Amino acid sequence: MRRFKGQECFAPKKFVALIAEKPKAAERIAYVLSSLGKYKKCRLYGIPYWIINKDGSSVLVLPSAGHLFGPSTKGRGLPITKIQWRPVHEFDRSAYYTKPYYKLMQRFIPLAESYINACDYDIEGSVIGYKIIEELGDPKKALRMKFSTLTKEDVIEAFHKIGRIDKENVRAGEARHELDWLWGINISRLLMKIIKNFSGKKISLSAGRVQTPTLAEAVRRWKEINLYLPIPFIQIEIVGEYEGRRFFITTKDWYPQSISEARGLLDYLNENPILTTESFKEFGERINPPPAFNLGDLQREASRIYGFSPFRTQGIAERLYLEALISYPRTNSQKLPKSINYGNIMKKLEGQRYYSSLVNELLRETLGRLKPVEGKEEDPAHPAIYPTGEFPKGRLDKDYFRVYDLITRRFLATFSKSALINNRIAVFVDGKNRKYKAEGLIVIEDGWYKYYKFSYPKEKEIPALKVGDEVKVVHASYRLVWPRCKTSLSKSSLLKWMERVNIGTKATRARTIEILYKRKYLSLIEGKSEVTELGYSVLKAIELISKELTSPELTRKFEEKLDKIYRESAKKDDIIDEAKEFLVKIVKEKIEDKNIGNMIAKAIGLVRPEVRCSVCGREAKHSIAGNPLCEFHYEALKRIEDNLEVLSKKIEKNRNEVLKELMKNPSSGKWIKEASAFLLKRND
Repeated sequence: MRRFKGQECFAPKKFVALIAEKPKAAERIAYVLSSLGKYKKCRLYGIPYWIINKDGSSVLVLPSAGHLFGPSTKGRGLPITKIQWRPVHEFDRSAYYTKPYYKLMQRFIPLAESYINACDYDIEGSVIGYKIIEELGDPKKALRMKFSTLTKEDVIEAFHKIGRIDKENVRAGEARHELDWLWGINISRLLMKIIKNFSGKKISLSAGRVQTPTLAEAVRRWKEINLYLPIPFIQIEIVGEYEGRRFFITTKDWYPQSISEARGLLDYLNENPILTTESFKEFGERINPPPAFNLGDLQREASRIYGFSPFRTQGIAERLYLEALISYPRTNSQKLPKSINYGNIMKKLEGQRYYSSLVNELLRETLGRLKPVEGKEEDPAHPAIYPTGEFPKGRLDKDYFRVYDLITRRFLATFSKSALINNRIAVFVDGKNRKYKAEGLIVIEDGWYKYYKFSYPKEKEIPALKVGDEVKVVHASYRLVWPRCKTSLSKSSLLKWMERVNIGTKATRARTIEILYKRKYLSLIEGKSEVTELGYSVLKAIELISKELTSPELTRKFEEKLDKIYRESAKKDDIIDEAKEFLVKIVKEKIEDKNIGNMIAKAIGLVRPEVRCSVCGREAKHSIAGNPLCEFHYEALKRIEDNLEVLSKKIEKNRNEVLKELMKNPSSGKWIKEASAFLLKRND
């Protein structure tokens, strides 16, 4: 037995070191394994660890705090190509909290007979545990523990089925970290070097392999939103009546092209208040249950229903997992394998007051035959997210319960039957053969909507009609509708884009988006995301360095190469060398580029532009009628001029009245409003 100074615990002469990814996971694993033998909680360097003794053998459960090692360099120049994996607290001040965890590992790992990597079973967890073992111990003695939940049954089963170390995950993870680090340090230092060479000022700027294309997409959306010029349409709203039942009718596939035309139509309907039914169609539609959540689906639903950011949802889900309430959340899968004991989970959920009646209803409906609906997405490591049925230890915080409730209800819904809705579509004509329509929807059988109420459709009834039936026009009016821009710059929409173009990973996408806000490249103003001047200037600078750096295609190409490492069809060193060659070439070509330095310096206010925009004061690159304009307001003025005549005819107002409408209209983009105000002032 080895006694360690400053504590009352002893280290056994022979023991296995089990490494958990976080203190909470370590505590849970130790608690579960305590059922196999004697259990003792100890502390060293202020960090808890646990000793499990059984039949003369010992296991030390040691907590990490995420990554204790990361790629780094001691070099200061450019380009950087040499990589060292070092303790992160040595080179990253924000990671200094990991130092006592490192010291704990440094004390115990060299003394262990063997090691178990019990970090989360994904690429990140594989790298976290393996690098600790590689740097402080002997990887030849390492094994891997795999589980998807921290329930007692799963942890004990995983402990008894420990297998080989997952080197394919480790190599793919190492390559990803090294690639991201090389990308970030070289391009970030290049940006800072260029601006320092030009202005003599030291400014902290950053770029990233996934971060920069995501910023480019944010800028594209930002420009589209701020340059949005709405073209209104005239909505005709009719209250129809048939056999005492009133319902909503509007025009079918056409709108009045002017206010005068709309008023003429209303006059006609007042004088001829009958619409004749031309066709009536009624049909039932089965809506199948959705699959259980993967992480992206959960993040989108939590954003849609509760307004949670993807990062917030992911953090809550990870905490629920550590509390053994749900399965591992960082999964792409929409499938629930047969190996999951659905009946046992249902039995546990039945004991929870909030879900008791829902589970009873589901078991009656299915007669206990539980077969889940599955989606297309798969994940080789983990199933879709599901509740374990474990009771929360205490009352869950409101937001935590909301996410838990989403997961649980979605899980129940996936075993239910399809919902049945009834659709009615009626088409009418007036005396001039102009067509109108009315649409109705009612739910006939709730099906899975009973369990996942968040998807329940909005019902709207219309009466059953026959061809030739006459509907009375009770009231008719028109409304000028200014459509809003369909483009979104929300965190959820950026996440969806990242998934669609396949950049980043399920574990890192939400964090990448948050980094853009942390770096002040994006900001939230009155609840809406905006690209900052700094964010826009950094993107423009990187475009001048290399447009490839801002495109998702280059990032995706390397993502595919990283996947090949996982499948063992490509070598890590070959991919890293290819990235080094690409980055070195860029650095050497652009390091003395004064145009880039000048552009950034003007954008962030280090250098005063020679000519300023008449609207906003940015650097002016264009001119209209002797008025210098920035690129944004130049484009806004062009769009206004191109559409003024159309708008004037449609809403029947003169030029200045149209400009006033655009200036105050909430649907107009910011630069359209500003350009309209500028034109009005100039006209005065």
